[in-house]
Amino acid sequence: MRIWISSIFLLTPLWSLAQVDVPEPLEPASFVFTEPVQNSDIPVDITLLETVDGLYTAIGIRKPKGKGPFPIVLFFTGNGGGGVPWVRHQINNRAYTMEQFLDAGYAVGWLRYRAEVWFEYTRVPPLEVGVQLAHQLMNRPPLEYDDLMTIVDYVKALSYIDASKVGLIGNSHGGGMILKAAADGMDIAAAIASEPDASEVLQADPGIWGEATEFRTKESIAPYLDKEIAMERLKKIQIPILMMGREDDHNQGVFETAYEWMVEAGTDVRWITHDHPVHGYLIRVPKEDGVYMPDDIQLQAIEEALDFFGQHMAP
Repeated sequence: MRIWISSIFLLTPLWSLAQVDVPEPLEPASFVFTEPVQNSDIPVDITLLETVDGLYTAIGIRKPKGKGPFPIVLFFTGNGGGGVPWVRHQINNRAYTMEQFLDAGYAVGWLRYRAEVWFEYTRVPPLEVGVQLAHQLMNRPPLEYDDLMTIVDYVKALSYIDASKVGLIGNSHGGGMILKAAADGMDIAAAIASEPDASEVLQADPGIWGEATEFRTKESIAPYLDKEIAMERLKKIQIPILMMGREDDHNQGVFETAYEWMVEAGTDVRWITHDHPVHGYLIRVPKEDGVYMPDDIQLQAIEEALDFFGQHMAP
C-alpha cells in the first residue's frame, strides 16, 4: 500500500502540487476554563494549550488581583503525563510555595507536558519545524522540553503578563528540562533548577541506571559523563540560574557536577543546598487537615527563591 500511494504521488502533475494552499503559521490555540482553588479566593485558569505538533497539554495559571502586567513564575516537577487531573491536584494540594509568590505580587502557573523519552535528548538535534505541502514537517518528534518552550512563549503573550519577567522553578526532571531548553535558546528572566536531573544535559551514558542507582558524589558520576559535549551545551545557557541541591540525595553528585561545569562554562549560576528528607522540598510542602505545614528548612528555601527572583524580575 505504501508503494502504491507513493507512486500516485510521483505521477501527480507538478502544477497540481503548486495549487496546494500552504497556510501562514498560526498562533497556538488554547482553551481556558476557570475553577476555584481550595481555601483560596484566587481561582485557577486551567488551560489546554496547543503544542508544536498540534497536540494539547494542560497548564494552570493564577494571578494576583488587578490588571497587571505581572511577572510570572511557572512551577513543574518530574516526568510528564497526567494532564488536567495532575494540574488540579498540584494546584489544590501543592500550592503553598506558589501562594507565597502570589502574595508577593507574582502570577504563578503549574505546568504539564508530554512524557519523557528516556535519554532521547542525548541522541537528537534541536527541533526544526518546516512545511511539507500544506502541513508540518519536523526533523524529529517533539520532546517534553519543546513543550516547555511553547508554554513559555504562550505565557509571554498573555495580556496580563510582563513578557520580560517570566521565571521557572523546575524540580527533579523539571530542573533538567530547564537546562535543556536554556541550552536550546529559551529566553526567560531567571530560573531555579531544584535538585535537577541534569544527566542528559551532561551527556550521561544511557546505561548508567542499570549499573548504579546512586550518584551521591561527583566522583561516582564522573565516569559516565561526556564533558566535551556537556560543555558545548552549557556554554549556550544565557539565563541566570539558581541550583538547589539536597544533602544526601542519591543524585547530589549530578547536581554538584552540573553546577561546577556551568561555572566553568561561564554561566550565571548560583548554588544552594539544604539537608532535608523530602525530594522536592522547595515545592512539596505537606498538608494536614487542609492546612499547609512547612518546616523551617522549607521556609528558608522559599525565602531564598523569592529573594532570587526579586533580584531578577521583582513585581
